[in-house]
Amino acid sequence: MIRAALLLLAACGGKEPISSCADDLGGAWRAETGERWMIVDVGRRLEVYPLFDDTKLPGVTLEVGPRAIDLDSEHGDVKRRFGPCTGTAPAHLTSCAGDALELVLADPAPPIRVSPCAFGRPASSHRERWTRD
Repeated sequence: MIRAALLLLAACGGKEPISSCADDLGGAWRAETGERWMIVDVGRRLEVYPLFDDTKLPGVTLEVGPRAIDLDSEHGDVKRRFGPCTGTAPAHLTSCAGDALELVLADPAPPIRVSPCAFGRPASSHRERWTRD
């Protein structure tokens, strides 16, 4: 019976619920805002990429790249390219259980000067809850 249930789960493409942040977190995730993200789990490192147009920022005239989140274990950075400059802000993976992740993130601020690149403070950190998509 258990074997049949596991085969059914595998056939449906489902993953087992996560029990810790050390589990395989790879795959598509959906934020409470509806935005979808892809996590590439590379052992103790996570690479996170948006699956939506993440390049529109009001009032920014430079070419803006999408955010990329790099996490080593539970700590890392949010990175975003603004023209020739790359801004960073802190990122933390705070909880992993069931089919949900909780992160505390800040968005990188646009540069206050481009040559040479200089940045002000990043935006305030905020909590996000993502569920497996």
